Amino acid sequence: MARKYLSRLALSALVVSVGCIDASKQAMCPAGPGAPKECSVAARPAEDGLIDDFEDNDNQIAKIADRGGYWFTSHDPNGSTIDPTPFAISAGGAGSEKGLHVYGQTSSDSAAWGSLVGASFVEQGVYDASKYSGISFKAKVGPKSTKNIRFQVGDVNTHPDGGVCKNCWNHFGKDLQLTDDWKEYRISFAELQQQPGWGDRFPALTPTKLIAFYWAISPAKSFDLWIDDIRFLECPAP
Repeated sequence: MARKYLSRLALSALVVSVGCIDASKQAMCPAGPGAPKECSVAARPAEDGLIDDFEDNDNQIAKIADRGGYWFTSHDPNGSTIDPTPFAISAGGAGSEKGLHVYGQTSSDSAAWGSLVGASFVEQGVYDASKYSGISFKAKVGPKSTKNIRFQVGDVNTHPDGGVCKNCWNHFGKDLQLTDDWKEYRISFAELQQQPGWGDRFPALTPTKLIAFYWAISPAKSFDLWIDDIRFLECPAP
């Protein structure tokens, strides 16, 4: 009897595992022990959570809690732009001297995907952010800019460097409507979702194996984006 029960368990595990692998059918596995934390009360900035406030005026994120990745920009080859080139920190932050400022135009070409600015969490490999519950940042846009910006986090499953996905880049993210004034945004890992209809599908972000984070602008948009004071969030102690 025990042997039959174990066989059924093994078969069930195989079916679930095949379902996870068959990303083309958008099958999803239950979120496991590595799923994002969900706070029972409002999250707060973590004591060691600073990712970057740009006051050091360089292209590396803050070297805290084993982090130390670098900032970068990217755009499609179909006419989209993003400046300044090369990447540089700008004067004028959210109540501070320095901040991140990028601007440009994304193409309306049918093959365009747009432009983005982001940073890796570490110089190479994945970063374990499982003790945190999310990320906060301050942001605004210029008066003539699109307000539609997508914040997203690439992990071992959605980033090609993770070696898992075949149809990569559909990161877990959240679509935001920014304003002309500085505002703080607190985003939990648990609320991030992949976009529907494309790419390999996964049940949830994997905070134990993060690779990079981005602000992305979709095609056919003019953008003028400011970012400052990026931090990890944590659940308050009970």
